[in-house]
Amino acid sequence: MSSSTMHRQDDGSGKFLYPAIAAILAVSALFGMAVLPHLAPGGHSMVGKPGPDLTLPVAANGDPGARMQLRDLQGQAVILDFWASWCGPCGIQAPILERIARRYENKGLVVLGINVDDPSAVARQYAAHKGLSYPILLDEARDASAQYDVDKLPTLVVLDKEGKVAAYLTAIVDEASLDAIIAQVL
Repeated sequence: MSSSTMHRQDDGSGKFLYPAIAAILAVSALFGMAVLPHLAPGGHSMVGKPGPDLTLPVAANGDPGARMQLRDLQGQAVILDFWASWCGPCGIQAPILERIARRYENKGLVVLGINVDDPSAVARQYAAHKGLSYPILLDEARDASAQYDVDKLPTLVVLDKEGKVAAYLTAIVDEASLDAIIAQVL
């Protein structure tokens, strides 16, 4: 073969390949901007704003028939754990929150479990089975879930001592990450 027949002919594939790569990168960036804020403690629109006040009935670890009001906990940091008994990740999160509740109970942190989908008896049995000592509240009408924009379980909302949302976390949160967040709000 002569050198004149060995030259490469431009088939025009670059005209389509480079725009396709650019489009994939743009879609990936948009996806990242839409998803990552839900994974980062400071990424939710509620972070930095006052948490809505709640008054919910106690299902376990409190006076039967009593109601707890979030406003009464002003001056303490609070973790709101939105969960349901059928939620597998919630069952993994519960013992982590129990250890956190016990570790920080005398340091100004209150953990509240907010059950969003079970009757009182089921929530009470679940708490006993998991060995939970923190108050379990019922969100029967899902008003609390709506006020806190909960659409995934588990969802943890961390409130600082002033009642502002310091972190909004969906999915399982490991103990070390929770310790770091709590250190910022205590």
